[in-house]
Amino acid sequence: MKKLLLLILGCVLALTATAQPTSLRGVTGRHWVGTWATAIQPVVKSFMPYNNCMTNRSVRQVVKVSIGGNVVRLKISNELSTEPLVIRSVYIAPALEGAAIVPKEARYLQFGKKYKVTIPAGKAVWSDALSFPLKALSRLAITINYTKAPVVPTVHMGSRTTSYIVKGCTNAHSSFAKAFREEHWFNIAALDVYDFQASAVAIIGNSITDGKNSTDNAQNRWPDILSETLQKKYKKTDLGILNLGIGNNRVATTGGFGYPAKTRFDHDILEQSGVSAVVIFEGINDIGNARTGESEAVAQLLIRSYEEMIKKAREHHLKVYLGTITPMKGCGVYYNLFHEAAREQVNEWIRKQRGRVDGILDFDELLRDREEPHQLKREYQSDWLHPNPEGYRVMGEYAASVLK
Repeated sequence: MKKLLLLILGCVLALTATAQPTSLRGVTGRHWVGTWATAIQPVVKSFMPYNNCMTNRSVRQVVKVSIGGNVVRLKISNELSTEPLVIRSVYIAPALEGAAIVPKEARYLQFGKKYKVTIPAGKAVWSDALSFPLKALSRLAITINYTKAPVVPTVHMGSRTTSYIVKGCTNAHSSFAKAFREEHWFNIAALDVYDFQASAVAIIGNSITDGKNSTDNAQNRWPDILSETLQKKYKKTDLGILNLGIGNNRVATTGGFGYPAKTRFDHDILEQSGVSAVVIFEGINDIGNARTGESEAVAQLLIRSYEEMIKKAREHHLKVYLGTITPMKGCGVYYNLFHEAAREQVNEWIRKQRGRVDGILDFDELLRDREEPHQLKREYQSDWLHPNPEGYRVMGEYAASVLK
């Protein structure tokens, strides 16, 4: 058995340098499948005001995976930076509380059979395959020892998870007790497992999918609950869940954070590994920021953008699920009669796609107040725009009942 594993791992190592992420349809045999991913974005200084240059620092970051596996690889991105990223080493280990890990289970990743790697500006790299027993729904610590890093890094701002930063180079036995702490992810972009049967669902969304007003370090965003429910209630242990939400992201209009969804769809969704389905759940920021007199035009722009993303997904043989836009009454400038009319127009179009797409996630119907359907139920809301942890819980459990 050990010889067989080594043989398989050797074959994977030989292929890693050239293998590209791919949708699952048409793929036979063992293949890479995403178990965790995040959408990369540029730094927004008002949300990341500190010194984010990681030169000569060690950064420990924690992610919660969906499916497990015995062979893994990690994607590190320098795609949105203008300077090279030089890394001394990267090691992974099961995460405990805070920055603590299980030292004896830590393993170093290699890149082209070397521990050091330089990633040019505008590029990303996958690590070589690593034999590592990754448990489903577990928390994994990824520690990067930086040699030289861009002044403006490639990040994901809304990690909802603490990253621990110390000066110098660390190893599995180093203390992070005095680490500087930030709720952001730096450079990590995706984690894959090598599997025969599994596939992944990639979710494109905004701050509601990114988990704004969920609980930091509790991993209770709705996609987290979706993954847990699929595995624990429906015994669906072969379906990875990839959260590609970005706070304040928009589908097609200007402004907001990160590239618009219709622009980043190819990179953030179609380039994920082993994807068999996509969830499109975004649009509230386009509507909420529409200028006076432009709401109906924005609604039509959203519909055309959904059509474009659906077409691309179908060309890649992916299943497609659409999420209705949730209520926003009570949320400052987001709600007015014109914005509400646009939201209802878009949701009506989404519901009419039943039979054309593979499913509808009617989050609007799920979360709205029956007495005041233009706003969220009080027990599910945090700021009348984003759900609270209880709202995210019901969203995830409901989504699992549709996707199972």
